Parts: sequence; C-alpha cells; structure tokens
Amino acid sequence: MALVRFAVGPRQLWIAAQLVLALGVAMPLVVEGLPGILLSALLVGSTFTVITLAAMRDAQDIARAQSTRLMAALTAAFAAGQIAGPVFVSLLDYARWSFDRGLLIASLITAAGACALLTRRKES
Repeated sequence: MALVRFAVGPRQLWIAAQLVLALGVAMPLVVEGLPGILLSALLVGSTFTVITLAAMRDAQDIARAQSTRLMAALTAAFAAGQIAGPVFVSLLDYARWSFDRGLLIASLITAAGACALLTRRKES
C-alpha cells in the first residue's frame, strides 16, 4: 500500500522529470559560466532518482507479475546510457566537434526519449 498518492501517474512523472533532465543538460548552453553549470547540476541531479523510481513503478504497472524482468531491462538500459554518453562525447571530441554540440545532441536525445514515453502499450 502506498503511503503517498500523487496527482500524476508514474509515466507522467517520468516524462516530466526526463524533460527537466533534458533542460538541465542544455542549461550550460543557455546560461554561461558557473551559474549555468550550477543550474545544470541542480536540474540533472534532482531528476535522476525521480526518473529511476517512476520508471520502476511504471514497470510494475505494465508488467505486473513479470515486472522484475522489465525492471532488470530498465536498469541495464540506464547503465548503457551512462556508458554510451561519455563514449559519444569522446567521439565528438575526436571529430573536433564542440562540447556545446554534444550537450545539444544529448539534450535532444533525452527529450526524444521523453516523447517516446508518450506512447502507451496496447492492452492485451
């Protein structure tokens, strides 16, 4: 039994947090210097746990008895993203692209992921 009920479901919370994360990734492009970095850290850091918990709750809602498998897949996907991001930025650096471009691409990919969450699974 949940102690706290929210006005939005886990999927909507996940989407909102992911959009805040995308904004946080792009923040150094909008606000220069230390203020941009601090805002970025606040937005990115404050959303990671929310995204993880909302995703796990959504997995429970979708998969019910098989939710453990879906949670494992989500965890692996999150881990792959944590590894792929720095590798991607390193490749951009190798290609002599600016770090700003990498931040913009990462922000767009994160926002696209939020948009992908708008699709609903068809009921069986």
